[in-house]
Amino acid sequence: MRYFPLQAKPCRVKFDGFTLPELMVGVVAGTMIMGASSVALRTTQTLISESQGKATLRQNTTNGLRLMRSEVERSMNLLVTRTNPSEQDDPETDLISNHSEVVSLCQTKAGSQGFKPIFGINMVELDDPVIYGVSLSSNKHGYSLMRCGAPLNMDGSYLGSKSASSDTTGSDGNENYQSKMFVSRVLDDIGTIPCKVNDLAEYEGCPTGQPLADVLQQSDFSFTQGKTPARTFQQPAIRVQTDINTKLVKFIDPYILDDTKNDDPYQISASYLERTSEVKSQTKQDLHFAAFARADKRVRYGFNDTNGNQGEGYSGGAFFQNITSRNVRFILDGSGSMSACVAWSGEYGNTRRRFYDPERGYIRTSRVCSFTRMEALQHEMIDIIQNLPDATKMGLAAFSTDGRRNNKTWTLSKSNLVELGPENSDTRQSAIDFVLSLSSGDPRYWGGTMPWDTLDEAFGDGITDTVYFLSDGKPNYDQNSGSWRSDDYETVADYYAGLNATRVTNGNRSIKINSTSVGLDSTWMQLLSSKTSGSYIKVEDL
Repeated sequence: MRYFPLQAKPCRVKFDGFTLPELMVGVVAGTMIMGASSVALRTTQTLISESQGKATLRQNTTNGLRLMRSEVERSMNLLVTRTNPSEQDDPETDLISNHSEVVSLCQTKAGSQGFKPIFGINMVELDDPVIYGVSLSSNKHGYSLMRCGAPLNMDGSYLGSKSASSDTTGSDGNENYQSKMFVSRVLDDIGTIPCKVNDLAEYEGCPTGQPLADVLQQSDFSFTQGKTPARTFQQPAIRVQTDINTKLVKFIDPYILDDTKNDDPYQISASYLERTSEVKSQTKQDLHFAAFARADKRVRYGFNDTNGNQGEGYSGGAFFQNITSRNVRFILDGSGSMSACVAWSGEYGNTRRRFYDPERGYIRTSRVCSFTRMEALQHEMIDIIQNLPDATKMGLAAFSTDGRRNNKTWTLSKSNLVELGPENSDTRQSAIDFVLSLSSGDPRYWGGTMPWDTLDEAFGDGITDTVYFLSDGKPNYDQNSGSWRSDDYETVADYYAGLNATRVTNGNRSIKINSTSVGLDSTWMQLLSSKTSGSYIKVEDL
């Protein structure tokens, strides 16, 4: 089976007693434990069915996204159908022309609920891909994202895979494999596009509604300029974007943003879920998801706490790993250089957008970017916020330069950490809204790199015990507003180690600073983590 090269491969380098990680693509959202993935993917339908009446829309969504992310990140590449393939597009990544029999089988197994394929996942272990598509929702008032493919064994191998034992494939080979394929519901309650929306001009009159089964049959999910079509009345409120290497799955706004209406061209909008009855909407929620195929770099499948037990929390993504603390702060780089593109779509649009280029500074181009550093960070942070256990106390802050757009703190955590829990369900959404706000406006006005105030604030309370600190550049100035020089490295690390000593003397907890540098080696961040008993990660998007 052919191996498809990557455009951007960040690598991680960990120090202070941690194992050296492997090469990774781009920057992506978190992963889940392998064993849990295999069990969950085998029983997705049961999981969703049993939890539907008991859990919130957010909880069901989190479960479904975990399942899909675990599989996407184990794959080699995506398979899509393009309306206008270019010379640089590999024909082997075409879904329908190369795998029409598998798609037809999925449609047959889905039966009356329908199945419109969006993308396939090309797995190392399987001759045939796993297909994700849209069907009618369980209550028939909306849509669902469905998975069609082989189940997983308890050891993580695919039932019927090339690596599975012979008794699962049998003498009939492909026929036996197909008999073991199944269709399962991964995300239920995908919204239905209303007749009138703020993003579009008002209709002169609403068209007559059709049965959703007919609407689904007429819906097109072919990719044009790296995106599936903008959705229209009654169609599923889900739109997908990929990159030039067909590695990225990213859910985006289902509409086309209209610049003439002063829409912000830098905002991240979203596909959405909506639980409805026959009469009206009951619950609505934005749907955020992004993941890279990266079978060439298998990621960790779990982590242990200090007692050697499997940890409960967030196992990690490209930026942040093994989050088990219940008193944690995230300090995020909000500077303009975070607008650097790490995954280009290979297409050109009608709107020029500004990005940071590490070699040339700020540029404006009509070239379509599928993923920037900031967008990657946002998607990982959204995943973290949605997955941190209840009772976790969290703080969020972005740093840039004083007075600039992205030098700010999440309002709820300005005075202290905020507890996440079922009784304050709006808290997580508030944190997500703060993270999404970091990509608004022209990147030139996001600000520079001055992390000192936000780091100092973390040491100002007696609760925080862990800080996750990310930056993609060296500070503009030192703590005294002087030029940043190499002799500041040790000084800064000693300063925060000293603050820790003072905290312990006063009966408070010391703080571990786990730092992540993006796109560069950072000796000062490595020293900062080392002297506060934290870990350092380098993510290089080359």
